Amino acid sequence: MIEENATVQDINKGVVTLQTIKSSACGGCKESDTCSTSILSKYFANKSIELNLDTDLPVKIGDYVTVGLEEQALVRLTVLIYFIPIIVMFVFAILGTFITDYLNITNELLIIAFALIGLGGSFIGLKKFGSYFFNLDKLNPVVLKIN
Repeated sequence: MIEENATVQDINKGVVTLQTIKSSACGGCKESDTCSTSILSKYFANKSIELNLDTDLPVKIGDYVTVGLEEQALVRLTVLIYFIPIIVMFVFAILGTFITDYLNITNELLIIAFALIGLGGSFIGLKKFGSYFFNLDKLNPVVLKIN
């Protein structure tokens, strides 16, 4: 489970508004003083994130809580969003290659068109049928405990 600390900002009928700071992983290594990524992260990385979550815990405004997100669901979502569209795009590009060879077309425009159709179609398909691959409730963070 991926965990993050947050502060309770508001409570409204079992729904708590939490605020957490998105921090950068930079700054932990010995090269952080001279690394350009670390220098940029000091200016752009720390942003406030606000979440509205259901909870049964007896929280009060100002409490520090731990929020968790199931790691396996995040990995599966990453595979769906990145890996599947790339595979579908390559399959459609190969299909376009076979069609251009069959029709003796020397222009690669048909291959590019097939690849883009595969890429766009995979995103549309994932949006429409993504809920069949995994439980969408696992993507919602939960309040684990009061610190």
